[in-house]
Amino acid sequence: MSQLAVFFRWVVGSLAIGVASTGAVANPVLASDGLTAGFGLSQFADGFPSTGFCCGPIGIAFLDGGKVMVSDYPGNVRIFATDADGQHAGSFPVLDSLGQGNAVGLARLGNFIYLTQQTLGRVVKLTQAGIMVGLVTDGIPSATAIVANPVNGKLYVSDCCSGSGIWIVDPATGAKIQFKTGNFDGMSVSSDGATLYAELGGSIIGYRLSDGAVVFNSGFISGADGTELGAGTLAGEIFVNTNNGELWEVSLTNPADKHLIVNGGTRGDFVTADPNGTLLFTQTTDIWRLTAPAGGCIGANCNSAPEPGGLALAGLAAIRRRRH
Repeated sequence: MSQLAVFFRWVVGSLAIGVASTGAVANPVLASDGLTAGFGLSQFADGFPSTGFCCGPIGIAFLDGGKVMVSDYPGNVRIFATDADGQHAGSFPVLDSLGQGNAVGLARLGNFIYLTQQTLGRVVKLTQAGIMVGLVTDGIPSATAIVANPVNGKLYVSDCCSGSGIWIVDPATGAKIQFKTGNFDGMSVSSDGATLYAELGGSIIGYRLSDGAVVFNSGFISGADGTELGAGTLAGEIFVNTNNGELWEVSLTNPADKHLIVNGGTRGDFVTADPNGTLLFTQTTDIWRLTAPAGGCIGANCNSAPEPGGLALAGLAAIRRRRH
């Protein structure tokens, strides 16, 4: 997002969550539907810097050996040595300090990590050690979200604020094609590589990649931003992180069927599916983990659900399935 656009989105989000004058950070909690369905919630890491008027941690990518790379809006890139919960950002050195708005979205494709630099309007390539090895493409105004499509080997990059829309980028050559116009934000790709889901004007829109046709519209979700798809018993669901401290679950076959899973948090932005089937979702200065109920997992390519955090008993999972 441009800094002005980000500021106004932050103001709206702050009013919605009632940020205290003391500056105390509000921790997200499971909402009633999240508890009933059997989701679990834990904190992956805290202590990230933020710009004050907007964002802290943004991009997340999972590396070989169980390491986790995180970018933040002030411009830093860190690598966490493990995927364990309860970590602190300040315990890990900053690998790169790239300047505000130049360490935004992250996506892994093959052995490399791709990073959007919003202020510079470009995508760069990193090694798994966090070393920048080159420019992939430029000329994408307000380059923000980035997702990889492992089926066709392409990257999708959103312009949140300048209207140029979504770009399809070939990471091998840097060639780019404009797919859609408009101000888009968080995105995700279906497991078959056929559908791209992207936030536009507070709704999550699903586009068929073969011809650009609209195949899904979530309807308005206040502050909608990052998205990820469910699998297993959560197949046919999409999860939406918001700037209002909430996380929603929406049915892909019946968009009116929406469930508030998490609330009470701070300003959320992007989400990233963990290979273990959980979901890491960003807040203003920390990152939290949503664990799926028994039989479910989160991420278009997840294969099985991890052991849930004590809440996802089989009976509760059955309740969840019956509520749709």
